[in-house]
Amino acid sequence: MSRYVTLGADKYGQVYGLEIEEGAGWRRNPLGLSTNCVVIRPVKKENYKYLTEDPESAKELWQVCVAGGRTEQGLAEWFKEYVENDEVLDLSWVYELLDDERNPTVALLGASNANDGTSMFRAVVKTALIECEDCEVDSEDDMYAWEASGFFPPDEPFVVEFATRALVEEYYEHLRQTKEGFGKNESPHNCDN
Repeated sequence: MSRYVTLGADKYGQVYGLEIEEGAGWRRNPLGLSTNCVVIRPVKKENYKYLTEDPESAKELWQVCVAGGRTEQGLAEWFKEYVENDEVLDLSWVYELLDDERNPTVALLGASNANDGTSMFRAVVKTALIECEDCEVDSEDDMYAWEASGFFPPDEPFVVEFATRALVEEYYEHLRQTKEGFGKNESPHNCDN
């Protein structure tokens, strides 16, 4: 059974995680290339409000749906349904990296559920990113919501590390061998773990 382990965050507040196999460690790229992480990024409060309150934010997508014959609704009606169905943000990996109690990092740093159904680990992530001088996240409004960012390796060591130092260093060593230029400016700030 596979699951994810949360490794760390870059200077933009993007959080990275690796897929791990039960008892087998993290899944390496079988071709000997850099192993990608699943990555989520914070969404600023002002951006979230725009995406969920202004139909113009999704006008292009609505036009594609109309052109493709997938809707006959007007923009306002379609947008209301779009927002109500939680289709605004791609939530892939958000639960796995911030809430899943099977994630070793979440279990280690705060897996107990909060009243809203999310883990206390989200608070650990927010605090660590806001307090990190090397991170461009200044307030909770900068992390109002989370969405999928993609599937790629970091360009440099994390500014905040969440996983155990041994696991993070094992991944860094892999990247030093497989990703050109990785590790030139190493200065990570560890989260207490």
